[in-house]
Amino acid sequence: MSSAIVFFMLYFQRKKFQYAKERGELEKQYGEQLLQSRLEMQEQTFDTISQEIHDNVGQLLSLAKLQLSLLEKKEAGDKVLITEIKVNVGNALNDLRDIAKSLSTSRIQELSLLQAVEHELQRINRAEAIVCKVEVSGNEHQIAEQKKIIIFRIVQESLQNILKHAQATTINVVFDFAEKLNITIEDNGVGFITGEKEKIETGLGLMNIVKRAKLIMGEATINSVINNGTKITLTIPYV
Repeated sequence: MSSAIVFFMLYFQRKKFQYAKERGELEKQYGEQLLQSRLEMQEQTFDTISQEIHDNVGQLLSLAKLQLSLLEKKEAGDKVLITEIKVNVGNALNDLRDIAKSLSTSRIQELSLLQAVEHELQRINRAEAIVCKVEVSGNEHQIAEQKKIIIFRIVQESLQNILKHAQATTINVVFDFAEKLNITIEDNGVGFITGEKEKIETGLGLMNIVKRAKLIMGEATINSVINNGTKITLTIPYV
């Protein structure tokens, strides 16, 4: 085989390798941009839902509460029943306001990451079904707004998974402000087998957690034991 043929074979192999590498990088960039677009659309949807809750449902419940108060003053009907209904409407109104706040991007921007998570845990605590605790190590670092929102949504997604599937009675969230931000979310629920790769890949909530962490140059690990709870660990750089 002549040297010219060898040269051209090596040249085309190199070009093929370079093309495959560039294609892989482009696919990765496209995937990241697509995820970013989805997250932005999701935030816009959350803002819209939050506003709708505040403007429509909230106003209707406020009106119902006012009507019950007027009815109560007229001493018409069963006053005990009216009082119970009034309390339930008031609780529903408070819950809706809390949900609206947790969905609102502008509301999250007003708070630090720690404050936003604490508010979310307080909302869960008020239901009195799960006891939530938060622990903090180190001094809270300043985090860019976009990154803060994504981290909060990761924590929020983790908490929703616990509420939906874990059958837990306790949730512990630990913030460790070290060289990188480390967040641990642990429950005492039913758990699952983390060795089942399909469980993480097909579970939409778990998949979102992993993908969102990668988007901000972080890492999410999920460990679980049957009948002994689940632990999600996030490691995310500040910048």
